Amino acid sequence: MKKRLFHLILSMMGLLAATHALANNTINSINVVADTFKGVSQCMHYKIVGLCFWQQQPYSPPTTTLKLDQYLPDAVVSVFTKPTKNPWLFASTVYDPVFYQAGQALLRTATHDAMGYGDEHENSQRDLNNRFHEVDIIGNPALLFLSGHEVMLPSAATPYVPYYSSLLDAYAWRFPALERFYPSSYIPGLHDVGMIVLHDWGPVYPRNGYVNQPDDAKAAAVDALRGSMIITQDGQPHLYQRLSDHCGRHCQVKPVKENSQDAQYQMIYPKVETQCVVFGGSDITQLHPWEADAASQGHDRYIWILWRHYHGCVPGHGHYLGSINF
Repeated sequence: MKKRLFHLILSMMGLLAATHALANNTINSINVVADTFKGVSQCMHYKIVGLCFWQQQPYSPPTTTLKLDQYLPDAVVSVFTKPTKNPWLFASTVYDPVFYQAGQALLRTATHDAMGYGDEHENSQRDLNNRFHEVDIIGNPALLFLSGHEVMLPSAATPYVPYYSSLLDAYAWRFPALERFYPSSYIPGLHDVGMIVLHDWGPVYPRNGYVNQPDDAKAAAVDALRGSMIITQDGQPHLYQRLSDHCGRHCQVKPVKENSQDAQYQMIYPKVETQCVVFGGSDITQLHPWEADAASQGHDRYIWILWRHYHGCVPGHGHYLGSINF
């Protein structure tokens, strides 16, 4: 109860600290919560699939909880081109300045110079296809209303907790030397977002901020997916906080991987979409590249909500007896 109250207070502080958004340039935490709710009907995919049985005392009648299959909006994924241009006002004022300074200190220690302050990594007109983005992944404040109730599975994420910032992970996000140990970093097509040749958005590995892609929105989506994959795995060669796959006893959440329905994304900036997508879809029959209008509206800055696939029992009290499926 105390933990829940603490999270509620932290969330309200975040909401109050971010109520003065600049029109067309940033969104605040109230917008994040409201826009997440707009995706519930098409992104949550809520299904009651059975019942779970629990026993608190010997010989006492068992109690039941719901067995569910659903998606939860675990994280807010911000993708932007400059350290000061995160479109989520809360992240740009609370976390990013601290992460930026810490990341640059680590980068100077590793490189012995002042490389990587951001400006030199701005997408250059001389190389339009080699695009660079920063990525922040932070627990979604909407989870306070969409997680942990008797008719909802508990999210493994915590509102406002930072799970990844490429500003802090500055060295690995720019010089991913250890990523070269993954075979996918040098074998084309082994782990690509989309289908190689037909509609290849870009490779998952090496997981850094650079994507060779003429469509900025697709390049940003690849970077968003790279960051999401980093935080949902153990022992990755990056600075991050692990986003757990544990949502209580007898409940699991699927890991993030490319071209999988188990991780879906809802855009909320620069435009609000009510549906979720799996990155990598084909747009070869469309007149305009995927989200080209969003790229121009947001000046190559984006926010997606990461919805992850959950399956299992709403937590109960006592000893777990088993479950039945409908």
